[in-house]
Amino acid sequence: MAHSEDLERVIAGPVRLSRRTVLRAFVGAGAGMLLTACGGDDLDPFAPRSQTTPTTPNDTEQAGDATEGQQQVGQQSVSQSQAEPTPAAVLPEPKVYVIPSPVSQGETVLLLVEAPGAENASMSWQGQTFSLLHNEERFLGFFGIDANAPIGPQSLGVSVWGPRGEQLLWQETVVEITGVEWTVDNIQIDGPNAALLDPSIRRADERERLPHQSGLTPGLLWLGVFDPPSNGAITALYGEHRSFNGAPISEYHTGIDFGGETGSAVTASNTGVVSWAGRTRRRGNGIIIDHGAGVFSGYYHLSEVLETAGSVVEQGALIARMGATGLATGPHLHWEVVVRGVTVNPLPWLRLLEFPDPYQDLNPANALSSTNLAES
Repeated sequence: MAHSEDLERVIAGPVRLSRRTVLRAFVGAGAGMLLTACGGDDLDPFAPRSQTTPTTPNDTEQAGDATEGQQQVGQQSVSQSQAEPTPAAVLPEPKVYVIPSPVSQGETVLLLVEAPGAENASMSWQGQTFSLLHNEERFLGFFGIDANAPIGPQSLGVSVWGPRGEQLLWQETVVEITGVEWTVDNIQIDGPNAALLDPSIRRADERERLPHQSGLTPGLLWLGVFDPPSNGAITALYGEHRSFNGAPISEYHTGIDFGGETGSAVTASNTGVVSWAGRTRRRGNGIIIDHGAGVFSGYYHLSEVLETAGSVVEQGALIARMGATGLATGPHLHWEVVVRGVTVNPLPWLRLLEFPDPYQDLNPANALSSTNLAES
């Protein structure tokens, strides 16, 4: 478990660290640094020291004349500046990128906005408005597409604001969602575990975990592609629709299962802060890690939990041991990735070519060509 001082250090923005470097800072909302300036050369060790030289009466008169002239020029300058305010700098029109496009059910969507000189930006998606993270001249945000999301066009709005509060961009575009033919698993659950199929128990489980995997830590606590949290073989994939004991399909698999023995190591898939460590009837013992920017990873059916809420964990660190607690037919790890409260397919987060990299190079030809409604 990390010491409290690790969480008191502040990072003003996303940083790049080696993939095995432990995160020793927590990005808080509105974090910043207040700079104060002290006047007077005597108080400023970096200010240039003035040289004192004797003056003659003629020098004094000349200096007085010069001073009077400077005052007149200064007054004229002030009058001109009051009459003619400095015009605002013309900022380039922001460029918006939606990656990937189109997007499939279960995928993670990365929204990038290149807007040099802009102050803030937000996106509107399915009735909700989210702030985008500011990283130098780029704003970024993630959102997830549910495995059962409706197929077809969905509206996405993007707003960008300048340093004086002026709206630089209001762009509404369409995100095309394509369907996936998910497989169907018929699973037999016998004995005491059959009671855990009750929908009310599943809803109670979701209510317990949702507050710990739907917030927004305003920063990226991770770096690069995620690692598999187990050395075991993958035994079940995300999105598989499930029928229990011959009943109609009632749910889909929200993550990836790794097989193994009870006590096998479970490691953090990437750097972050533990937002929840506890137990529910359906998932058994579990851990949720907040990776920042609305991205979380969950680890369930554990036999042993080795971290507590608030712990800062490094990518690859041992956080738990595999088990069969909760609704499980045998020892395994259920691992999932949650983006803005939506469970998504974790596989792209493990694959370099599919990873939603917020630092990737962008081709202006791929920017959205929708009309900027702020100018209409």
